Amino acid sequence: MFSHLDLNSILLILFAISLGGLVKGVISFGLPLVALPILSFVLNPKQAIFLLFFTVIAVNIREIKFKKFDRYKKIIPLSIGVLSGIIIGSILFHKIENNLISQMIGFTIILAVIINLTGLKIKQTLLLNNFFSICYGFFCGIIGGMTTLVGPLIAVYLVSLELSKDEFSELISLTIFACLAPIYIIFFIYQPIILNDFFISLCFAFPAILMQFLGFKIRKKLPQQIFRKVILLMLTIIGILVIYKNI
Repeated sequence: MFSHLDLNSILLILFAISLGGLVKGVISFGLPLVALPILSFVLNPKQAIFLLFFTVIAVNIREIKFKKFDRYKKIIPLSIGVLSGIIIGSILFHKIENNLISQMIGFTIILAVIINLTGLKIKQTLLLNNFFSICYGFFCGIIGGMTTLVGPLIAVYLVSLELSKDEFSELISLTIFACLAPIYIIFFIYQPIILNDFFISLCFAFPAILMQFLGFKIRKKLPQQIFRKVILLMLTIIGILVIYKNI
């Protein structure tokens, strides 16, 4: 799957994954959001998503507190919808053309930027409605299954709950982590993978983990608003380039 990589491609992949790890450490989500569009310049979507296999597992599992499952009950309806939608979205991912997937990734990035800039929140009355939470989660799941970019839309829901910074980090990491099982089970059904592919994916996880540590330190010292604006500007440019490249 990765036998064609040259030095320039490897350096770009390292940059994409490292930057994604840094963003994940600072704002608690965003590794695929940052890494996937950059990876799309040297890999097709299916290659890029598998390359992130070990990386997304490693950076999300680190923020889950397995002794605090009581606080996770508040997102059960959302999670039911997300996991249902993920299955459908993941199947569609393997049925449509790579260019269309890349365009969807680009548009999802632009949508994420708009959501962040406008500070969009969901009304509390809707958050208390289990039917709405399931439907919203289902929509997030379909988009996430087709692009693996489930984080931004989930973040809107969790931000609307007005959680503490630590609780937000735990809940979004848990939700994204839970999505990995259906995404990659379906991926392995449709895509041929060899042992060497797993090894390469594992190797690229280490720079993301190291940069996530750096992101944790930045999270404590640098005002997130400043960092967020820089990332949003960068994502806007990347999203436009990805869409333009795949028209």
